[in-house]
Amino acid sequence: MVNFTTLNTASLALIVGNLVPIIGVLFFEWQLFPLILLYWLENIVIGVFNVFRMLTCSGSEPLLKRVFLTLFFSVHYGMFCFGHGTFVVDLFGDELDSIPAALQLISHNGMQLALIALMISHGFSFLQNYLIRGEFKKMSVSEVMFSPYRRIIVLHVFIIFGGMALQTFGVTQSGLILLAIVKIVADLIAHKIEHKKSEVK
Repeated sequence: MVNFTTLNTASLALIVGNLVPIIGVLFFEWQLFPLILLYWLENIVIGVFNVFRMLTCSGSEPLLKRVFLTLFFSVHYGMFCFGHGTFVVDLFGDELDSIPAALQLISHNGMQLALIALMISHGFSFLQNYLIRGEFKKMSVSEVMFSPYRRIIVLHVFIIFGGMALQTFGVTQSGLILLAIVKIVADLIAHKIEHKKSEVK
């Protein structure tokens, strides 16, 4: 369980960033597919910050290896996100036939602020946990490279199966809010586990 009395600034920023989609559901009638699409876009934000983490970690690997693994991660993670996005569009996007067409829903639903809020929350984590608390001193570039996959795979299992359940039993405002709350809890747990591992090194 998540102990809310021990949350640091990065964890609180994560919660605040994830509350913006709930506000969108409550007051702006955001629906299932745009919400899941927003969470998919968060994967790209995670990947961008992970590139910064790979380039700034102070492991013992030679610079050439660090640069090569960063380039390899960028290509592989990009393909992973593209495949995941295509799957999300096919599963939840109704008549939409491509990721670019689906992304238009973000602007049409006024969801840019929610995406910016999620970017800020990950920026807080990068600043507080990775730089200020010195995680970059404890992790090798290989460890940093694999860290996003574990987090987003577990997280999106909850999101996709939750979305499928809503499609099956009916999409309601309360159901969308529940999905967003489940995402927050799963995200917090994954966040704490990820950063707990770096503390024991």
